[in-house]
Amino acid sequence: MSRDKEISEQLNDYQDEYFKLLINVMIGNQDIIKPEQGYIDNWERLKELQRTISVFSQMKREISIEKAKEKLEEAFTPRIKSMLSKKVLKEMEDGKEE
Repeated sequence: MSRDKEISEQLNDYQDEYFKLLINVMIGNQDIIKPEQGYIDNWERLKELQRTISVFSQMKREISIEKAKEKLEEAFTPRIKSMLSKKVLKEMEDGKEE
């Protein structure tokens, strides 16, 4: 599994847990909330999940930017090499003429 897909799945899992817990805290659904956890514990878990979601979102963004850079390099490197090669050849020819 690719790193991007793995991060996306983890991010999705954290977001699912966050929203389920948030809904349970908001409606006070004690049947779904674990009995050993109180309101404060759930609130702290929500904050922890929020931070984790932020970190994973940033990681996903960085991976997307890196992929875009790689695609741009693939697209432009041959053309740039060709342009530079032509320029060097022209400069060499101009140098011989002098």
